[in-house]
Amino acid sequence: MNEIAKIILAGYLGIVPDFSLENTNIAAYDQLRQTTEVNRLRADLSLGHECCPNFMVRLMVDNTTRYQEHADSMDNALSIYRGYAQYRGIKNFWSIGRQRIPLGVGRIWNPIDVFNPVDSQAIEPEERQGVEALRYEYAISQLVNLDATVARRIGAVRLKGFLDVADMAVVGLVDERNHKDIIGWELEGELLATGIELRSEGGSFHNRITGKRHTEFIAGAEYGFTNSLTFLAEYSYNGESSRDHLGIQAGYTPGMLLRYNLLMVTNLDDQSGFFAPSIEYSLSDEMTLGCGAFVYFGSDMDEFAPLPDQYYLRLFMHF
Repeated sequence: MNEIAKIILAGYLGIVPDFSLENTNIAAYDQLRQTTEVNRLRADLSLGHECCPNFMVRLMVDNTTRYQEHADSMDNALSIYRGYAQYRGIKNFWSIGRQRIPLGVGRIWNPIDVFNPVDSQAIEPEERQGVEALRYEYAISQLVNLDATVARRIGAVRLKGFLDVADMAVVGLVDERNHKDIIGWELEGELLATGIELRSEGGSFHNRITGKRHTEFIAGAEYGFTNSLTFLAEYSYNGESSRDHLGIQAGYTPGMLLRYNLLMVTNLDDQSGFFAPSIEYSLSDEMTLGCGAFVYFGSDMDEFAPLPDQYYLRLFMHF
């Protein structure tokens, strides 16, 4: 935002603004010889006030143009990525609007996240559309929090304790969209001062239509070496489909400008899966260039085999 505008807003109105622009362009090509190009311009505006430092409003608006290589394939859409008002006090926190609900501890899968779970097959897995929700958090003590979230046909209550050994939480969820009730857990902590971080999340899922219950959970471990190499492994079990999955992710940063990543996911029952290598290079403080692929393997009737291989190029700029 223009510095003169900031001075006027802060000096005369007491408003503290922060504004930025981002542009992301993704060109993807898959094994079916289909080319897709996505251009996303994102405007991010945050407003606070000198008299109310605990209160802020944020609005992130996307203008996205998508093109696929066939007739009448171009479309342009304007959408709100984030739009919420937030209050953060000593004991109380609340947020209302379109937001990302922080639920679950999984890196590759989020079985208890019914709001916006991670998609490990997305080019930008960190992009979570979020939901319109009211979220409230109360600090029972310095080590224990209680939070509640209400969204359209979804509700969640979580009691989380930050203990010396691990961070643990009990979660109750009601998902009217999928006719499910969930009693779940979160667990995250270090293994005996080894530097290995262990994590797990999951729960008991009750299907209101069939009356049946099943279990879904993940268990994982992550370790970062002194040479910037990080290694993560995560196991996922879904009792409803009787499927077991294993995900392994490695990342390496040889210098300040370059980052290598590799994700491998496999279905332990039919042995199908995919590799997702990627490279990201920092062209400047405000610009990064990345490329990657999703390469699938398995037999014709397996889970991942019918999916076409995909290759992409991603350019990100921040203004």
